[in-house]
Amino acid sequence: MRIFLYIASIFSLAVVAFFAFGLYATDHFTGAQKSEQRFEVRQGEDAFALGTRLEESGLVFSRFTFLWYLVHEEKTRQIIAGTYLLSGALTVPEIAHIVTSGQTVSRDIKVTFPEGWTIEKMAERLTKSNLPGKEFSALAEKPSAELKKKYDFLTTLPTTASLEGYLFPDTYFFAPDASAEDILTSMLDTFGKKLDATLRLGVEQSGRSLYQLVTMASIIEEEGRTKEERDMISDVFWKRIAIGQPLQSDATVNYVHGTTNLQPTFKDIDSDSPYNTYKHAGLPPGPISNPSLMSLRASIYPKANPFFYFLVSAKTKQTVYSETFEEHVRNRSLHGL
Repeated sequence: MRIFLYIASIFSLAVVAFFAFGLYATDHFTGAQKSEQRFEVRQGEDAFALGTRLEESGLVFSRFTFLWYLVHEEKTRQIIAGTYLLSGALTVPEIAHIVTSGQTVSRDIKVTFPEGWTIEKMAERLTKSNLPGKEFSALAEKPSAELKKKYDFLTTLPTTASLEGYLFPDTYFFAPDASAEDILTSMLDTFGKKLDATLRLGVEQSGRSLYQLVTMASIIEEEGRTKEERDMISDVFWKRIAIGQPLQSDATVNYVHGTTNLQPTFKDIDSDSPYNTYKHAGLPPGPISNPSLMSLRASIYPKANPFFYFLVSAKTKQTVYSETFEEHVRNRSLHGL
């Protein structure tokens, strides 16, 4: 009899401990994915299958704590299919409440614009997403005076300039019936948020207009890969401009011809386009793409260095810098260019 009571006591303690841990875990253990993401709860999906996918997505610590909570709260049959905005920073009770109360988000169209894309590429992606890409392109190329008045950072935009450079590359969610102006407004709003007080002060202290800095940033975007490279290249290019030396940026030549060549041909370089920085000193007439925040910061805050030349080694794929033209020529030979 004593053994039976002992076993029963141990079992009872284990059950209490299990439920106590479950209760603690649901409120204190969260998922690894802290940023918000859209999550689709499938039609007819059961609690365990849903918990498994939530765990795999980093939204809950464990599928078992999620399942335990739904069983404990008698909500296993209350799951509602739909698209939800979830984060691993939420507790299990919070996530359970969202997916059992039907707090779905609208079925907006997700569109991602990579850094360094042009208006033309963005328009193509919008069209493929069944959004007004053609109208977007037309409005971005010739923005209305009313649209430009809405944003103080467009005050230095030349009268005939497009919005190239100011359409911030990011992931957006647009309503299926979004207009071209709706899309542009979202992208310009994002640019305005990224251009915070610190960057605005940097622009002012640089002695250059925002349009000049955005134009430089768009070139840096195509020339450098890492933050270190972009900061260094920024100083190289600004120094060249200061002494009247052409930038000789391959990115601007590629922009002229719509190519992505690592090394333009002599024929490419011979173009008379004002965007050809091999022939024309100074900045091109405007941005050649829509740059990342990293490139904009590099343009505003160049890293001082003694170099005037750089190349990407065909052998190591590393950026190699030179102080003189003679050294640059030697480096070209050494690195297979």
